[in-house]
Amino acid sequence: MLKQQTLILLFLTLRTGLSPAQSNDSLIRDIETRYQHIHDNLTSYDSKRIYIMDESTEGGEAKAYFDGNAIKLIEVLWYGETGKIKVEYYFDNGQLFFALDSHFKYNRPIYYDSIMAKENNDNETFNPEKTTVKENRYYFSNSKLVRWIGDDKKEVDLINGTKNTTGQELIDHSSKIKDQFKK
Repeated sequence: MLKQQTLILLFLTLRTGLSPAQSNDSLIRDIETRYQHIHDNLTSYDSKRIYIMDESTEGGEAKAYFDGNAIKLIEVLWYGETGKIKVEYYFDNGQLFFALDSHFKYNRPIYYDSIMAKENNDNETFNPEKTTVKENRYYFSNSKLVRWIGDDKKEVDLINGTKNTTGQELIDHSSKIKDQFKK
């Protein structure tokens, strides 16, 4: 079976003149172009916001952007005392093609003021300017995760089982949220 897959890949490589890395790079450029197109047109889209109370201790919300009846982007925010998580799901022809996952970690809980700091012998209060952010970027093609750029800005090896579970979890969650925006 592996030999047959190798021969097919070799045939396709010779036929297109592209190496597998080049064709994957071309796919990633296409995804980035579609991502940019959505951002360039964001102000022309209709939007709708819903509140999500069952996925976070401090609640959350989601905002969908529509081009006609087609959802182009859903931004999901979950709030917490010590940070928040923002996931952006990008769609083309109803299919998830890109997701951006941002984790914001606060230096102190949001309620940690000067009085609380003093009570705890601490000289630091909550300061939004000291928030750190870690991002993961997920690229999809035909409902498959094809590239993952981790929070260290390096490509995550997709050979192991993490690829399947992480990619599928993002697809499943984006579908769940998308279903809540039936227009």
